[in-house]
Amino acid sequence: MASLKRTADSTLAKKVNTMLVLDAVRKYSPLSRADVAKLTKLSPSTVSAIVSELVSAGLVTEAKGAPTGVAGRRPILLSLNAGASLAAIIDVQVTRILYGVIDLAGNPVSIMKEEADLSSPANTVDQILKAAARALSRLPRASAGAAAGIGVAVPGMVDTRTGVILRSTRLRWVNLALAQRLEREFGLPVLVERDVRAAAWGERCYGHARNVADFVYVTVGEGGFGAGLVMNGKPYVGARMHAGELGHMTVDMRGQRCSCGNIGCLAEVASSAIREWKAGGAGDALVEYTATGLVSLINLLDPELAVLGGDIGSLPEFAARVEAVARERALLAPGQMPRVVSSQLGDMGVALGLAGLVFDKFYWGEALAHDLPAVAERATVSYRS
Repeated sequence: MASLKRTADSTLAKKVNTMLVLDAVRKYSPLSRADVAKLTKLSPSTVSAIVSELVSAGLVTEAKGAPTGVAGRRPILLSLNAGASLAAIIDVQVTRILYGVIDLAGNPVSIMKEEADLSSPANTVDQILKAAARALSRLPRASAGAAAGIGVAVPGMVDTRTGVILRSTRLRWVNLALAQRLEREFGLPVLVERDVRAAAWGERCYGHARNVADFVYVTVGEGGFGAGLVMNGKPYVGARMHAGELGHMTVDMRGQRCSCGNIGCLAEVASSAIREWKAGGAGDALVEYTATGLVSLINLLDPELAVLGGDIGSLPEFAARVEAVARERALLAPGQMPRVVSSQLGDMGVALGLAGLVFDKFYWGEALAHDLPAVAERATVSYRS
């Protein structure tokens, strides 16, 4: 019995160490084995053994760096093999669909944007199926195995565990089993996520929040308001997958009725302020409304960072104005206001977050479970031109 426990502990330790090494390479490449040892605090021999396995599996590549030191020795630098896997992504926006393929390092391999007929629930499903087929047509010739899976982002309440869209007011869906439909159609694993949560994860993987464990992402723009929450380094979705409905926070008890059925929702009350901004107005009201929502999140969650996204929120001047108002209102000690920044990922934020979620759910688990021969089989891919 003691022997079995020692074996289990050893296996777990190896998985954890492999995760540490791979995470260091993912975040800081190119870097040397010595750099990895410093970052992970693992012994050089442990790092060397793990790197050898990852190189053999095709997850990590080696290349000689510039000469260093008196002897002019060229260090061997490690990088993530971006072509080891791919994710097909579909981002359902207000009037169009963005779709394509993203590699393991977050590089867009092929991205397309098309105006879409989202006038009815049936039309929208049909447009998503067509977008998925077009995205998959850009995958490598070698094997469909190069695809980790498909990621779809939609506005509304989504159960990410089952891929069921619980409710989308904008798309007029209730309890739509979208993941099941796509899996049956294309034979690949499918992840369905709420758009703003995917955007938040995009910041965590490739944006301002790469090394931040607790932050909020607030989208402001054509689609209204929404929030993606990351707590302890993981997406926070709530007990019923409803967390982050910032646009439906009540801000006016005597306000107009929102499409959700509530009275005085932020999205409804601030809709005229969004129209004013888009018409070239000063935007003072929209800044006030956004700061009101952001201060509520700051007071409730105490994040380290707040990222503003969306076609309005991602404007640096808008983020600066919101931060100035929020700083005056947030219940914090002097000097403890979290940083407020505008997203730099543009309309690729959701797509990048989807890719990161797809790889986390459908690819890295296999790699870190040490099924490395299976990983190696799909490690080298060639893209279609």
